[in-house]
Parts: sequence; C-alpha cells; structure tokens
Amino acid sequence: MDPKQLEKVSAVARARESQAAAVHQQRLQSADQSQQRLGQLQEFRSEYEKRLSNLAGSGMDARQLAGYRRFLSGLNDAISRQGETIQRDQENVELSRNQLLEQSTRRMTVEELVAHTRADLLREEEKREQKLNDETVIRRHQEPPGGC
Repeated sequence: MDPKQLEKVSAVARARESQAAAVHQQRLQSADQSQQRLGQLQEFRSEYEKRLSNLAGSGMDARQLAGYRRFLSGLNDAISRQGETIQRDQENVELSRNQLLEQSTRRMTVEELVAHTRADLLREEEKREQKLNDETVIRRHQEPPGGC
C-alpha cells in the first residue's frame, strides 16, 4: 500500500480515536452529574424526613401530614428515576469505553502497518543502494587499468 495512503488512514484512525475519547469523557461527566444529583435528592429527602419527624412529634394536622407524605412520595419517585438515569449513564459509559478501546486498537494496528511499510520501503531502498554500490565496484574492477 502507498505510504501516503497509509498516512491518511492513520490520520483518520487518530481522529476517530480522539472523537471516541471525547464522547467517553462527556459520558463520564454526565454519569458524575447524575450521581451528584442523586446525592442531592437523597440528602434533601433525609432533611425533609427529619423535618417531618420533628413536626409530627410536636403535632400537626392530618392535611399537613398528608401533604408532607405526598411530597416525600414524589421525592422518592424522583430518586427512583434518578437511579434509572444513573443505570443508563453507566451503560453508556461502558459502551463508550468499549468504543474507545476499539478505536485505540484500530489506530495502533494502522500505526503498526505504517511502521512495517516504512521499514519495508527502507530495506528496499537500502538493497537498491547496495546493488548500485556493488555494480559500481564491479565496473571499476572490470575497467582496464590505466584508463581508456
């Protein structure tokens, strides 16, 4: 294969690997943000439960208690949905990690091919030069002594 074509293939492989790395980084950040959001929701629920416990201990009417419980139920639903989001994010991170590994492997394979092709071309060039040198030496020895 032509070395210039191989260089183009290598550049494409590097670009794809770079793109896969960027996607993976974005998915990692998204997963981290989802995890932080879950932590915030859980912390808010804990604070709200404490508040409800304190208010219930000092006495509250049934309507207030029902409102607090509805709110807690909605908060628990949000926590559950956030857990599902985290699961999807983790699956996406794993998928992007696998894609990054695949692109890295392809890039390395192409780079190895480029290196082997360069080495082959260099060996061929060295053989040509050696052959020219050998032919020059043979011609010098075949020339009659003393010139013309």
